[in-house]
Amino acid sequence: MAVFTLVERLGPLIEKEVSLLLESKNEVENLTGKLKKIQGVLKDAERIGVTDSKVKNWLKELQDVSHEMDDLLDEWQTANLQLQIEGSDEVSNPWGKAISFIQPIYLCFKHFVERREFNLKIRGLIGKLDFIVQGKDEFGFLPSEFKRIESTSLVDFACVHGRVIDKENLIQNLLSEWGSGVQIVSIVGTGGVGKTTLAQLAFNDPEVEEHFELRTWICVSDPFDETKIAKSVLEAVGEGSSNASKLEMLLRSVKNSVSKKRFLIVLDDVWTEDRERWETLKNSLQGAPGSRILVTTRSDRVVRVIGTDTCIPLGQLSEEDCWSLLSKIAFVRRSEEEREKLEDIGKKIALKCKGLPLAAKTMGSLLCLKDTVGEWLNVLESPLWQLEEATVQLFSHLYLSYNDLSPVLKRCFSSCVIYPKDTLIRLDELIRIWMAHGYLGLSGNVDHMQSMGLEMFKNLEMRSFFQELEKDKYDESKISCKMHDIMHDFVTYLSKDECCLILRGGVDITNCDIGKVRTFCARNVSQEGLPLNLFSRLKCVRVLIASDCGLQELPQEIGKLIHLRYLDLSFNPIRKLPETLCDLYNLQTLDLRVCGDLSELPQGIYKLINLRHLLFSIRGMKTIPQGLERLTGLWTLNNFKVGRGSSKLRYLKNLNQLRGSLKLFLGDLSESEDLVDAEKAELKNKVHIQNLEFIFHGEVRVDIMEALQPPPNLHYLQMFAYKGTQLPVWITTSLNYLRVLEIESFENCSSLPPLGKLPMLEELVISFMDSMKDVGNEFLGIIETFQELPNAGPAFPKLRKLHFSYCENWEKWEDITGDEKDHLLIMPCLKELEIDHCDKLKTLPHCLLSSLEYLTIERCFNLASLYGDRIGDEWDKISHIPHIKVDPVWKI
Repeated sequence: MAVFTLVERLGPLIEKEVSLLLESKNEVENLTGKLKKIQGVLKDAERIGVTDSKVKNWLKELQDVSHEMDDLLDEWQTANLQLQIEGSDEVSNPWGKAISFIQPIYLCFKHFVERREFNLKIRGLIGKLDFIVQGKDEFGFLPSEFKRIESTSLVDFACVHGRVIDKENLIQNLLSEWGSGVQIVSIVGTGGVGKTTLAQLAFNDPEVEEHFELRTWICVSDPFDETKIAKSVLEAVGEGSSNASKLEMLLRSVKNSVSKKRFLIVLDDVWTEDRERWETLKNSLQGAPGSRILVTTRSDRVVRVIGTDTCIPLGQLSEEDCWSLLSKIAFVRRSEEEREKLEDIGKKIALKCKGLPLAAKTMGSLLCLKDTVGEWLNVLESPLWQLEEATVQLFSHLYLSYNDLSPVLKRCFSSCVIYPKDTLIRLDELIRIWMAHGYLGLSGNVDHMQSMGLEMFKNLEMRSFFQELEKDKYDESKISCKMHDIMHDFVTYLSKDECCLILRGGVDITNCDIGKVRTFCARNVSQEGLPLNLFSRLKCVRVLIASDCGLQELPQEIGKLIHLRYLDLSFNPIRKLPETLCDLYNLQTLDLRVCGDLSELPQGIYKLINLRHLLFSIRGMKTIPQGLERLTGLWTLNNFKVGRGSSKLRYLKNLNQLRGSLKLFLGDLSESEDLVDAEKAELKNKVHIQNLEFIFHGEVRVDIMEALQPPPNLHYLQMFAYKGTQLPVWITTSLNYLRVLEIESFENCSSLPPLGKLPMLEELVISFMDSMKDVGNEFLGIIETFQELPNAGPAFPKLRKLHFSYCENWEKWEDITGDEKDHLLIMPCLKELEIDHCDKLKTLPHCLLSSLEYLTIERCFNLASLYGDRIGDEWDKISHIPHIKVDPVWKI
């Protein structure tokens, strides 16, 4: 349910906007009071609503009226934007100044009429809200929690599968003599993965029993109760249930009781992130050397708070172990004939469990009561969220993790339902969707919302809602992940009553209330399955994804979707966008990637004053409207094309909020006007851009290239197909934070600049340098006069990876010999060197081979001849490198 977040969003809007609509201050205060009353009971109502249909219906009514109010205020704000934009436009027509004078008067009159209409509508919604507020009293909301099953140390060893290695690893950590004082060992993993079971296996191991003088098992759960834990420890040491009422006395008793004992205390199912409460308890648990506290938790945040010494992340079971666990339960008291008949279906059902032991047990229990092939096939073909038994046994367990989230985190998690199973989820895209729904606030400060989105993601990831996390080592904002299939079924179950419509395959959209949908997602749906008249019916939509649906056009009515913030039309053969698209004043993201048939953007794009992310393909794009330069709040512009008949570089002048990655496609730039444009672009002022690519498809004058100096904070630079004879000077004088440099297809460039001066460069790729015959020591950026060498810094001080390829005329790579090499540090951090398709290169410089760990030589005739036999003096100079690959293909 999205009510809590909606009410939080409406609060600031009511004071800012509703006060303009309502004539009485008392009315505003009355409305604010109603919302606060609702907010006071929403958290309890959401919990009860999972199992109580009456409460669920009450929440649905509240959600509907909240959505209506949100939409109405959105319409009012959009009308204000329209007045602002259209009132500031110059009207170009034969009537000239007369129309310019009349239009603002007309717009003001229109706005006055609209205000009266909004006033009537909002009063009607307040009446609805009043009726719903009165209805809350019949439920008598009280704080409530899902019943947590208290764990014990008892375990049936015969029912555990696939945890032998994990058990051995854990026991080794419990018994080994390392560290001083009490050591904390944590088992962390998603709900149902078997953390408690693994702890039980270790707790009951005979060697562990013998090793520890005192062992006690405490189910902590939530809320974290130091008094209860302290009393449990005292009972374990034989002091009975303490009557002490003060925590201070209890903890002192605990400290005195365990201080001389080597103990193992298991704290199962820890949720607290309150460091102070944890430290209070931890300080009393000071035992003899070798003592251990074993913690199980679902959250990496908890692991950090408690100060874990050893963390054991628990993974999923193998397919074989998962099937073994499921079949042991499902085939109880079945004949061999029944097993053979059902086994193939059962194995496919086990695959749906995706290695989650709890899911395997749940499905095994479900199948145990089903006897026919048809019943088993029904379980196989039904999503978990449609199986009542799974929702009761499995999802109620996962709901504990979900219920621990804040209301806005719940909404963020629920929005992931739009991604198909096993799909890579990109964080930048996910944050844009959260922003579109208002989950990251309404401040308009994109930096703040971006930071908040990253924090939301980290919270979900650290609680095991996501998995297979991948991070770009050079760009921290580029993060991707996946969601476990069981978690995906769970989020689908949670979202089935939300205003979300997802088309996959042949879904009948006529059964949905299209007019209330706030998220519409269609991916890889045929154009027949996605009729154009559908768009005009999505009156409340905030996020609209129609990717790879064969769309060749958009209807003019798209401009009426005034609430739309996120529009993804990627991978469609769209030829032209209607100008009405520019009436979407609230639009934040417009994704047109891989729309190769699109030749231009709408001329009125400047009206999209809230646009923050513009992504499109450059392949068919002929020009970009000049109005783009007015979108000064733009964050993302993935491509920009410059040249005769294309866009002008000066359009970039005021786009200083651009960040992330930018590709510049540069055509012929050889006129004086082009130099002025390049200077006006002021690329060096785009300080938030981290990745920049220059792709040349024409002649660019040297002075124009110098004028295109990138921002100093650049991390990644690629230059492709430059026709100049030398690289610009700024490449070695101003890019002090550059970490990756790729130079490709510089056919007229015969030498390399002193790239060794780049202090932070970690990867360097040079390819297709047809005119290059020699790489001299100037490449290193060192001082040539030997007397000054002691004062020279290292050449390429941070470089880890160097790759030369397709330099077919390259013959010589100068080495540093004699006394010089004793005074110079050459690539001290170099780990990987790769040379391929450099057929004429005769030898490698020995000065940079000392730190190498990987050397790859492919399709280089001379080098393969020199090193391929792995004998001789030259081989001896590289034989110390651990990993050497010499491709003998060209060796005759």
